Amino acid sequence: MIDLTTSPRHAWRLTVLVSCVLLLVASGGVWGGATAAPAARPSIAAHTAVRGQVRLVATTTPHQARSAAASQGAKVRIAPLLRPHRRTTSASATRRLSAPHATGHARQLLQGALPPSVEFDGVDAIQSKAVAGYDVEPPDEGLGAGNGYVVNFVNLAGAIYRTDGSAVTAPFFLNTFFAESAKANTSDPRVYYDPTSRTWFATMVEYGLTSDGSAVTESHVDLAVSRTANPAGAWHIYRIPTSNLNHAGCPCLADYPILGVSRSNVYLSTNEFTSNEQGFNGAQLYVLSKSQLVAGRATVNTATFQNLAAGGTLGYHVQPANTVANAPAEFLLSSLDPNSTFDNRLAVWAVTNESSVTTGHGTPSLTVRIIESEAYGLPPNAQTPPGFCNGSACGAGLPTTGVLATDFDAMQETQYINGRLVGALNTGITVAGDTTARSGVAWFVIKPTVNGATLGSSTRVTRQGYVSTSGEYLLYPHVNMTSNGAMALVFGLGGPGTYPSAAYATARAGRDFGPIQIAAAGTGPDNGLTGTAKFGGVGRWGDYSNGEIIPGTNRVWLATQYIPNTGDGNANWGNAIFQLRLP
Repeated sequence: MIDLTTSPRHAWRLTVLVSCVLLLVASGGVWGGATAAPAARPSIAAHTAVRGQVRLVATTTPHQARSAAASQGAKVRIAPLLRPHRRTTSASATRRLSAPHATGHARQLLQGALPPSVEFDGVDAIQSKAVAGYDVEPPDEGLGAGNGYVVNFVNLAGAIYRTDGSAVTAPFFLNTFFAESAKANTSDPRVYYDPTSRTWFATMVEYGLTSDGSAVTESHVDLAVSRTANPAGAWHIYRIPTSNLNHAGCPCLADYPILGVSRSNVYLSTNEFTSNEQGFNGAQLYVLSKSQLVAGRATVNTATFQNLAAGGTLGYHVQPANTVANAPAEFLLSSLDPNSTFDNRLAVWAVTNESSVTTGHGTPSLTVRIIESEAYGLPPNAQTPPGFCNGSACGAGLPTTGVLATDFDAMQETQYINGRLVGALNTGITVAGDTTARSGVAWFVIKPTVNGATLGSSTRVTRQGYVSTSGEYLLYPHVNMTSNGAMALVFGLGGPGTYPSAAYATARAGRDFGPIQIAAAGTGPDNGLTGTAKFGGVGRWGDYSNGEIIPGTNRVWLATQYIPNTGDGNANWGNAIFQLRLP
């Protein structure tokens, strides 16, 4: 994150010609075509692991972190939005596509077709400032659910709830929970309940800056592991070094850490940016022995795959799956689009010989294949009603544009269940009858196969489609599938006449997604400081939504951002948490 009072870092963006924006034409609102894509292309690439260890550095509890930020001054912080100048590694990475036409029947924007069985507010901007001592944007949605608890980690603040929405803990400061100083730069929290080990896992990135904020001096990822199935109890904190001084342009920033858990291991994927944030080294994958973490070992075995590349370009947002039940490998999924225009390919990854991380005998193997998919492309930012920032960061008061960032067409969180890998991403899309390009959702169901130690050539997309609606923008999707094949998709929703809201859609097993439904309607405009001209005029939203199924049931917990109140003057984001019982 940036301390804007002392560290004027620059969140930079790629400029894309309007003519390059993907225009996927959808008739009406939701389209969920179930057509299969061709099998994987024959080319396969492999990456070699480097062995290592990480150490236990602290033990903490949420209660100890509740009031640790009392000495903080009145500041604001903005988490950096970093996109790679992705170097292509072969001529094949330069692509031009004819945008396909997505056909389907019109849908209406509805409420109540499948209402949440439980819905309540999670951490909001007011609570975050109360524990951290300053405002922060964007929210960054971490959510885990299981064993009768729901845990919400949102950038700098965490809270634990029972499944009826009642509070187990008051909001607490994540810096002190992760054994960091109150002034440390931290961001991108995630949390997940692993039912096989009855353990909670949570992550957060920390990084240091030079005194003028122009360069990164070090970074690491904190991994918290609960001692019991009760998230309000004690957690062990492990620290994964990510400065990688032997990499080009480092010490580096391990941006946007992504958490995945399998039967054998815990997986952390990061996007590695150079010290000056102008270079990109690709995704890094850190693999840690789950059994050693759960046992509370003082040192834990690791394996690291460095500088990932696929399809002629460096890997970005390589999403490790949260794997439910047995699997022949740990699967990962990422989009491509090396030119930040559009693409019709996905990269599917597989880690085999997972047990070697724990045993120390041999090494895990990582292979990747490129498969064809429906087209997707860089989404436009979302125009919502303008607001007004009247907090200390905005002086005498400044108008906000109502424009919300959609960030990118990178893959969001993935899940593997019953032989299927599911994922979703934001895409530019044009809805039939709509005169403006919108941000919609592209979703994918993939059947990966393994042949020995490598990803099989029959890996392919079995179902895919788009979700969109005329006149509105969809932001930061997250998809989950239950054991019977039903799916739930959560995302933010807003438009020129629609305040930022929490929305979702569901699909029966083997069926298309149904109507878009509102879980929590926005109560007003985004008044956050990042939406003012002083801070760039594009409100920071996301950077992700989240969710988790309850294995063996039809229940799924979901969370995304919306506007619940007027906030504290500098920010007014909030989070809607809700449970669905899928058909």
